[in-house]
Amino acid sequence: MQKIDFSSDSLPAYLSDKDRFRLWRDMWMEQLGDAEIRHAEDKRFATATKMRFLGELRVGLFETTTEYYVRTRRHVANDRDDIFVGFYRSPKPQIWSVADCDLSLQRGNGIAYNVAQPCQSFTDGVTAWVLASIPRAALLRMVPHADDRPVTRLDPANPAVRHLERTIDFLLQSEELDAEPALSRRAGAALADLIVLALGAKGDAAEIATGRGLRAARLREAVAVIEARFADPALSTEMVARAVGLSRRYLNTLLLESGSTFAERVLELRLQKACAMLSDIRNDATKVSDIALAAGFNDVSYFNRRFRIRFGASPTQYRGG
Repeated sequence: MQKIDFSSDSLPAYLSDKDRFRLWRDMWMEQLGDAEIRHAEDKRFATATKMRFLGELRVGLFETTTEYYVRTRRHVANDRDDIFVGFYRSPKPQIWSVADCDLSLQRGNGIAYNVAQPCQSFTDGVTAWVLASIPRAALLRMVPHADDRPVTRLDPANPAVRHLERTIDFLLQSEELDAEPALSRRAGAALADLIVLALGAKGDAAEIATGRGLRAARLREAVAVIEARFADPALSTEMVARAVGLSRRYLNTLLLESGSTFAERVLELRLQKACAMLSDIRNDATKVSDIALAAGFNDVSYFNRRFRIRFGASPTQYRGG
């Protein structure tokens, strides 16, 4: 997965604020699309940008102190033809105009728009977005009505919309994809499926996308909850299902399809935590029973038995080397 990370802190400190802004603008027009951008003169220029490329798709985080962003017909004439899906993250509203649509965006609002459409926006403060883009032609094959309107508000009650925003955040932070091209391609396919569902795919396209993108996103969220809370002895499938808004049966099905049941995942995470603690010399004075409890086991005999099966030695023997 190709990536770009940039911050205004990387710009030469000796430049004036205006020169820093101009340099950034010139550097980033290729990635952000040609536009007229005006910086807020009463604020020190600051920006931070992340981009991750997954084949023809991309995800990005964009924060800047620019106030005005205008794209005219001249700007879009030779630009790429993508559909952007974005979630607004700024505390102050942003005023948007696209074709004959005027929007006031609040923090958390999501929209989809054709980047080839002329538009303008104004923000009194920091502009912050997380974005995903997909080639318009590829999207229209699956959602023919995706560009019926120049800009579309995404329905926050749609599960695919919620999962799409979380997936963009996950992909922006993921380091594993950098070294795994096959995994990066699969992530791009799952992202495309969620975009399709967020924009209201119907029929076969929706069924296929649900089977891939939405299920994958739900599984990832469930696994994240398990990994965060496995050391709680009371953790149960009911608790995880409730945390991610799924039924217990559906959660168990997702986990089983992934190759490990809930009990198997939790047991392995607890054993790995105990193993790490036993290997750490800072825990040499800690009782084995306390380590078992810290890892989520409330039965020391069961812990000893499962540890021996997994690592071929008792916890005490393992600690002694």
